[in-house]
This record gives sequence, C-alpha cells and structure tokens, in this order.
Amino acid sequence: MTVLHDDIASFERMKGELEADHPSAWVVFRNGAYVDAYADFEAAASAAVERFDAGPYLIRQLGAPAAVQLTGGMIFTPAHALDTGRL
Repeated sequence: MTVLHDDIASFERMKGELEADHPSAWVVFRNGAYVDAYADFEAAASAAVERFDAGPYLIRQLGAPAAVQLTGGMIFTPAHALDTGRL
C-alpha cells in the first residue's frame, strides 16, 4: 500500500473540492496527481488500464462511506469482455 501513499494523500487533500464538482463520481489518481473523474467504476478502471496499463493507480468513489481495498492480485476485466456472445 505504500506505493499508493502519494495518491491517497492527494485524494484526501482534494476530496472536498472533487465531491463538490463531481458528486458520486469515481476518480483516478496516479503518481500523486488527479487524473480525471468518471461516472462509474468500469469507466474509471477502463480508462486507467488503457492509459497506465497495470498501474499502480488509485480509483476511489467520491461520497462513498469507506474505501474498498483490492489486493494487488486483482485484475480488472471490463464487463464487455465477459459477454458470452463474443467470439
């Protein structure tokens, strides 16, 4: 978790401002800097994976009661990749 220390600190510092501008949005931080806000987790994760590959980066929901911690072994798979109709 120490790898994300700067991201977490930046998120905590900007949280009030971001919640005012983007209530309930999902935000991405990388290397201690705010990247962008997204409407849902899948959009945030897809953008982060596309832009930064495997990470690390922090994804948090604004206004959420508590942070959800995913282990380093978790891999994001977009919902469309699980579509049974694809070849």
